[in-house]
Amino acid sequence: MSKPLTRFATTEEIMTPEFMRLICTLDKIASDYQLEDFSRLNQARYPWVDGLLSTPSFYASRMWEYPFAILSAELQPGMRCADVGCGMSPFTIYLKDVAKCKVAGVDPIKGKVDYRKFGVSHKFIEQTKLEIIEGKAEKIPAPSNSFDRVFCLSVIEHLPLSNAKKGMQEIARILKPGGRAIITVDVNMHSVISRPLDLIWDSGLSPLGEVDLRWPFLRFGIFNDGKQPADVFGMTLIKDSLPIEMTYTEVKGSMPMIESYLVPTLNKKNLLITNWHHRFSFLYDRLPDRLFRSNAPKIK
Repeated sequence: MSKPLTRFATTEEIMTPEFMRLICTLDKIASDYQLEDFSRLNQARYPWVDGLLSTPSFYASRMWEYPFAILSAELQPGMRCADVGCGMSPFTIYLKDVAKCKVAGVDPIKGKVDYRKFGVSHKFIEQTKLEIIEGKAEKIPAPSNSFDRVFCLSVIEHLPLSNAKKGMQEIARILKPGGRAIITVDVNMHSVISRPLDLIWDSGLSPLGEVDLRWPFLRFGIFNDGKQPADVFGMTLIKDSLPIEMTYTEVKGSMPMIESYLVPTLNKKNLLITNWHHRFSFLYDRLPDRLFRSNAPKIK
């Protein structure tokens, strides 16, 4: 039985032959291009990683995220792919050199690296020959319906809530109808890093295949404060091209229509309304029943 395409990461899955084959390829890419070394951070956050990666080592959570994304995407040579928030990772290189896709990396810092070691340097671009588009997840400078696959791995949860919503909608916008978006986010039992189902709702995209929301028995890693448990959740979403009616009442003439994935963009103040509802919902219990009586005839 195939695994659900939307599910939690586990260390057990990393150790499977299917994942390890891809990890070995990605590990070689990181070594060949002498990418940033995350060995020390891996030891602190992912104790199980010892001895599994070469030096330099890519970030250990990607040992699940990269194979998950590659396998869920079902890549074919020549596919147009976007890697949103790409940085300088072996994953983007894999898409171009191994999967033979037409790849565009999207990153807010192009041509340099800032003090946090974020960004894509000129040297990396020259070495890899990758196309890098300078832009943020919440405003991607790319045409609508232009990519067969869009990847966004461990990026969205680092954005403010409003920007995360816009980022999900931008991913949906640049994805071709029938295309797949593969997204991973960090989640935590004790603090709200991200809410995956809210992100799916905000995108207007639909989960592809089965969804498994069950938390794994063992925690995947340690959160960056060194104390809290951390997990990773992966989503495989598809863009349906389904025009739907925008009204609930019967009207004469043609109905106003909208593509289904655009529905979340109609409600500009949904967060404000939600907050208002939660703050004042207690009033419903105190108002007289007569205020809620309908003029419609009762069914006997």
